[in-house]
Amino acid sequence: MHNTKSLLNTLLVPATLILLTSLLTSGCKNMDTEKRFDWSATLSAPEEYPVRVYKGAMMAKDYQQTLTGFGDIGTGWGKYSASVIMGPDLKSLPDSLAVAWHSFVDQKQYEGKWSLPKDKIEKLFDDGYIDIATNKKTTYDTFIIGLAPNGLVVLWLSAAGSQIEVAHFTAKETAVDMDNLHQDAHRIFAKDYNDIVLAQLNEKLNTQKRIEDNTYPKIGLYQDYRKRYFWRPDIILPDKHTLDSFVLQTHNGEIEIESSKNTPLDIKHKERGIIKSLSFSWADKNQKKIATCWLEGFDEAELLNAYDNFDNFDNTEEIELSVTATDAKNIIVALKNNNKEVQITKFKSTVEKKAIESTHATH
Repeated sequence: MHNTKSLLNTLLVPATLILLTSLLTSGCKNMDTEKRFDWSATLSAPEEYPVRVYKGAMMAKDYQQTLTGFGDIGTGWGKYSASVIMGPDLKSLPDSLAVAWHSFVDQKQYEGKWSLPKDKIEKLFDDGYIDIATNKKTTYDTFIIGLAPNGLVVLWLSAAGSQIEVAHFTAKETAVDMDNLHQDAHRIFAKDYNDIVLAQLNEKLNTQKRIEDNTYPKIGLYQDYRKRYFWRPDIILPDKHTLDSFVLQTHNGEIEIESSKNTPLDIKHKERGIIKSLSFSWADKNQKKIATCWLEGFDEAELLNAYDNFDNFDNTEEIELSVTATDAKNIIVALKNNNKEVQITKFKSTVEKKAIESTHATH
């Protein structure tokens, strides 16, 4: 009997271990349902307000990317010049952001830490967008962290064919504790280094004269850029010509790119920031692309005043940015709805016609 029990125990123990191992493995698989994507984070700041991050990170469940080491940032609002290629290809989406930076123009420091809208971010990654180059669905791969005066922080999701704001925060002004700061970061706050940065900025953008003339961008401007209106571009083309593609950049840092792919391109009304630039191409009745137009260099004060004429608290009023391109030498732009129309006169337009002629018109 003793031998029978021993034999039974010998058989049961390995079987029990196998069952427990299987349950644990299955449990781990069920617990780890986190979606993973290929992403990295980078920094952005207005050209007129360069900054340097001295502490910070974008944090996920299984990964953390530092935000130091990018150098001085000031490539333009919503733009970036450096990206990170280290780390695993696939990782959990970030759930929090911490950043502290020095603003050279303001001579102030700002710091903050925030939770990110992970569900919203995950949906955007899942939904993705159609890449006009391949006509296939793709998704975002870059988080851009924008740092502006008054501690404004804007987070965009970006990729080759789209850029969209997903969150914004306000950092608090803070004092720097040099004793708790890495030695390499001390140089950021040295007077001689700040003098060099500001001298280079003045040489590039004539900042001192613009400040004296009160034409330097106001520090609240980048918050103003975040205001949205319910509008769409309405592009009026020569008879029997159709819109082939467009690229729209708005002052809030967002970018839209659409292509017709031989089907009618219908630009819908939606909440957008004010226009920064617009390029579009059109085709003839045979769907042959024959011309491209670029609209840029808009006067910001004129634009802000024009959009304010259509201020609507619930953003339901449909507004058209009418672009009449029937005459390549005279592009006409106006903001309008059913009740009013405001002409936009200060901008630069360039039209290129395929294999026919090139025409340049400046307003």
